[in-house]
Amino acid sequence: SVVKAYFDQFQNDFTMFLRCRSKELIGGGKMVLTILGRKTNEPYSKESSYMFHLLATILNNMVTEGLIDEEKLNRFNLPFYAPSPTELGFLIENEGSFSLDQIHVSEVSWQP
Repeated sequence: SVVKAYFDQFQNDFTMFLRCRSKELIGGGKMVLTILGRKTNEPYSKESSYMFHLLATILNNMVTEGLIDEEKLNRFNLPFYAPSPTELGFLIENEGSFSLDQIHVSEVSWQP
């Protein structure tokens, strides 16, 4: 499935990110990450989709105005995976370079 492929890619990329950061930090150092994700463990959740809805609206308007070819828009793909806190915790612990002190979920209102 597409969701599994996106998660697998996120897992590979995030694990590599952690490995690289672990080489940069001094012993005992701390790292704070801010990541757009979702609160639930349900990968089909629409929690983080509002900004993509805005992007889709803008791109469709650009097609209507003739600024973008509709075929190109139909081929456009934005590979993005919004991890859950559980997934992040698992990946951080599994990679092994860091100990996880805290995961905090903050809500952002995308409504104007």
